[in-house]
Amino acid sequence: MKNLKVLSLAFILIVIMASCQSRAGEVFPEDPDQKSPTTTITPPVPTLLPSLTPTSAPTFTPTVTPVVILDPVPIQIDFQTEDGVWLTGNYYPADVNPAPLIVLMHWARGDQSEWDQVAAWLQGRGLLEPTPDYNYSWKSSVWFPERILDKSIGIFTFNVRECVGVCKAYLPMEWLMDVEAALDTAANLQGVNGNQIITAGASIGADGAIYGCSWLNRQEGGACRGSFLLSPGSTLTIPFDSIAGELLNQEPPVPVYCLIGLRDDASVETCTDIAGLTVVDYGYIENHGFELLQPGVGTNPLLLLQELINIALTGE
Repeated sequence: MKNLKVLSLAFILIVIMASCQSRAGEVFPEDPDQKSPTTTITPPVPTLLPSLTPTSAPTFTPTVTPVVILDPVPIQIDFQTEDGVWLTGNYYPADVNPAPLIVLMHWARGDQSEWDQVAAWLQGRGLLEPTPDYNYSWKSSVWFPERILDKSIGIFTFNVRECVGVCKAYLPMEWLMDVEAALDTAANLQGVNGNQIITAGASIGADGAIYGCSWLNRQEGGACRGSFLLSPGSTLTIPFDSIAGELLNQEPPVPVYCLIGLRDDASVETCTDIAGLTVVDYGYIENHGFELLQPGVGTNPLLLLQELINIALTGE
């Protein structure tokens, strides 16, 4: 009996302990009287608007492009014609930028070197070394007059095709393309005012000069102001009178000087009876082209050249 009581007490203790363990795993609801933790709300920081106080405008320093004055030494210029032929010229820069430019064209008996002494004289930057030449007066600058140009001027000479040293073929149509390429190149050279171009030439170069002047005036952005001709003869298949008339009838008229010897029949016929053309004859001589550039035959032809340049550039 005693043992039975002990077993009963043991059983009761086991039940009580199991019951306690089961309740230990239960989740009890929160105490309704317990207060919830306090949440702190931080107000947003106001965004600062930019100041409306006017400030000084930014200052800008303009970039000044320096004016480049090229050295006086002639610069070789290689250029290409419309049909792909490469030609060579020499550019004598002026001592101002931009400057007017005169394009000098040679005759069939020589090349651009025929103009060397005249080009250095016209440029007027100390390159001319007076050298006597008893065979070719235009290469003997000892008789050249004082340079009296109103403006500094650049010079461009060039060889037409097949004419290095002397012309080896007669190529009038091709030479016209050469003249066009030369005028286009000259008008766009560094330091050149493309609206103040003058042309000059001897013999075939004279015909090229007046053609080139007319051609340039038909191009956008280019303006030929005058043309100085030694013995033109309509040798390049373009009628001289029609080209001269085109220039002389522009507004304002483009001055054209034609220098001839009266025994040079082709030149006399070419320059006769054209209204507005300035014709200077040197009497009954057979001199042709560069041969007119000599002292003692009348009005100094280089004075006339300067006269035309001044008129062309100033309109006076």
